[in-house]
Amino acid sequence: MSEGFLELKLLVKEMIEGKIQINKSLVITSSDRTKSEELSFLSHVLKYNGVKKETMFVFLNEILEVFNKEMNKLMRNRNVQRYIDGIKGEWDDLSDILFKELFTEDQVKLMESILESINELCRRFKEINTSVESNNVTDVVEEADLVDRMDTFVKSIKEFNENIEEIMEQLDRYEGNLNKLNTCVLLDLSMKNKKLYLEFNGVTEDRSIPENIQNVFLNYLLILNLIKKQIVYYKKTVKKVEEIAQNMKKHTVSTKMTVKSHDKLFMSQQYERGVESYLGGLSL
Repeated sequence: MSEGFLELKLLVKEMIEGKIQINKSLVITSSDRTKSEELSFLSHVLKYNGVKKETMFVFLNEILEVFNKEMNKLMRNRNVQRYIDGIKGEWDDLSDILFKELFTEDQVKLMESILESINELCRRFKEINTSVESNNVTDVVEEADLVDRMDTFVKSIKEFNENIEEIMEQLDRYEGNLNKLNTCVLLDLSMKNKKLYLEFNGVTEDRSIPENIQNVFLNYLLILNLIKKQIVYYKKTVKKVEEIAQNMKKHTVSTKMTVKSHDKLFMSQQYERGVESYLGGLSL
């Protein structure tokens, strides 16, 4: 049953206008009124709006960007801004209540490339190990080719780790800035209905203030929380990927030593390096 689902633009519009609360289930009814289902906001966008788990962070960033624009328009209303300033004063915090830092397209692409790269590295790792297990590697040319592939693989892991370090720094910085936002003011505003805005400003009506303005701030706060959760997920994923990469590198280096163990010249060079390293340590 999909006839009664909300188009993405309409869903986002109603969320930003406070007509729906994204912490409550959405009831989707079929066009013939014979069937209905309850879905959470995220379940709806995943099932009906073409958003995938892999692109959820991009989707939330795009929502935040649109939300910020609409919130800025709303706060240009003097009655709204005066009331918000009053709430800020109660919390003794006059800082901006909006989080305006967004992940750039390049940052998102870097994150996506990391997840794609680990799949490619796993494939190459499997190929190398299959070659080692299925061959005695007694042919010098074949051995050299396998060792070259191992060296290239280890180099790829190094480059991969550099990208991981870069994205982790960006995620840490983004998360740190997000945590600096005083969500107490937003939470307070999410409990203040339109009537309070009118009474505070001594007016009887202001049609530019949304009827459910409290839902506007609640939804904004919930979107920020979903972004925080997505950051935690990304950081856990990146750390796991880094662990997998390091284990593959360690195994590949060990396997290379096994493959080269019958190469007397290679083993002699390794021994000499070991001796030099030991002597260098004694001289310190």
